[in-house]
Amino acid sequence: MKSFIDSFFQLFYPNYCLACNKPIFNNKNILCEECYSQLGFTYFATYIENPLYEKFIGQANIEYAFALCYFYKGGILQHCLHALKYQGRKDVGIYFGKLIGNELINIYPQIDVIIPIPLHPKKEKIRGYNQAEMIAKGINQVLNVPINTNDVLRTKFTETQTKKSKWERYDNLNGVFAIKNTQKFANKHLLIVDDVITTGATTVSLIELFQNIPNVKISVACVGTPDKI
Repeated sequence: MKSFIDSFFQLFYPNYCLACNKPIFNNKNILCEECYSQLGFTYFATYIENPLYEKFIGQANIEYAFALCYFYKGGILQHCLHALKYQGRKDVGIYFGKLIGNELINIYPQIDVIIPIPLHPKKEKIRGYNQAEMIAKGINQVLNVPINTNDVLRTKFTETQTKKSKWERYDNLNGVFAIKNTQKFANKHLLIVDDVITTGATTVSLIELFQNIPNVKISVACVGTPDKI
C-alpha cells in the first residue's frame, strides 16, 4: 500500500533535478540521470595512492583519502554544493554522503568514528547547520558508524579560504581547531569528512591535533576535489 501511495505522489508531485530542473520520478534522487552522469566521479576508491592521497604525503599521516567527484568551477557539483551551503538544502549533503558511504563500504577497513570538519559557532549559527555534518549523516546511514561533533571544536573564526594562496591558507588556519577529550580517540580509526578539499590545508590543520594520540588512524573523505590537485 505504501509503495502504491509513494508511486502516486511521485507521478503527480515529482521532484525536480537540482541542476537542470527536469522532473524526477524518484523522490530519493536530487539529480536526473543525465546530470548525475556528468558529476565527474573520480573512482579513487579503487586505488589507495590516488591524487588526493598524494596531496597529504609529507603533510599528514593518513591511511586513506577519498573524493567522490572532481570539482569544476561552474559544474553540476558546484551547483549542488552551493545549494547545500547557502540554500538550506541539507538533503544534498545527506545524498552525497550516502554516495560516499556506498563507495567506501566494501573497501575501507573498519571506521570507528566519523568527524565532520567543524564550523565556527558563529558561522554555523548564520548557516543553521554544518554542511560537513550533513555529509557525515549520509555516510552514517550507510556505514552505521557514529558521528562525533562534540569533542572537536573550531575555536577561531576565519574568513573564507577561497581566494587565499596555499600558504596563506595554512597561516590562516594556525590554531583554529581544538580537541576536548583526546583519549576518546585513542585506538580508533577516524574518518574526517568535508565538502571540498583543495590544498588540504584545513584538513591537515585538524589532523595535526590527532597525530600524538596513541594508536590513532586517520582517513579522509570529501565530496569534491579539483581535477588538478
